[in-house]
Amino acid sequence: MPYHVEWSKGAIKDLKGIDQKAGRLIRVWVRENLEGCENPRTVVNGKSLQGTKNGWRYRIGSYRVLVEITGERLLIKVVRAGHHQGVYRNL
Repeated sequence: MPYHVEWSKGAIKDLKGIDQKAGRLIRVWVRENLEGCENPRTVVNGKSLQGTKNGWRYRIGSYRVLVEITGERLLIKVVRAGHHQGVYRNL
């Protein structure tokens, strides 16, 4: 069964805070690589986040997308999106 991507309010706010070109790149990458995928843990440039049970991060150039993968509902919730220098603060 394919996974569905859901954007949190914080992730949408993070996207609005970065330049339009990078925001569009992130949205397109998520749509093409995560939306409808069979197993998001096998997607290229993805790693599990240490200290979390379901947290994963995906590298898109110098930006990171932090997600929470919920297997029971087949849902990928995008938690944060931003430049790699600041995206991990205040998790």
